[in-house]
Amino acid sequence: MSPDVIPATVVEDKATLALQDKLDRLLAKAKPSKRELTQQYFRDLYPKLEAHLASGKLLKDILAAFNELVQAKVCARTFNDMLEQERARRDAAGEPACCVTCGHRLALPQRNDALLPQATGSLSETTHLSSTHSE
Repeated sequence: MSPDVIPATVVEDKATLALQDKLDRLLAKAKPSKRELTQQYFRDLYPKLEAHLASGKLLKDILAAFNELVQAKVCARTFNDMLEQERARRDAAGEPACCVTCGHRLALPQRNDALLPQATGSLSETTHLSSTHSE
């Protein structure tokens, strides 16, 4: 083979790299969707969200503050799902929720479906009455 002849695989590799580079540039220009931004903000704020939950703040107050901050309309059910998914993701990665001040692992509250809106008001009232009735 003469030194002036470029093997076909090298030409294909250059063409492939050029195509991949063009794809990367196009995708870099793409703006994330509102949902993707909300999820990214949630991941960024997750440690503080868990800290506020662990300190006893009400989920509805945390959710209202989150929605106002990120200009979103996340419902309580979706917020709880996001919490569970992020907890599972971080636990699997070896990054459990920790106190942002001292670094100790937080005792995470269990999902409280009583905080979620119920289909009917009577079911909600029955749930609260039966769980608070201690006589």
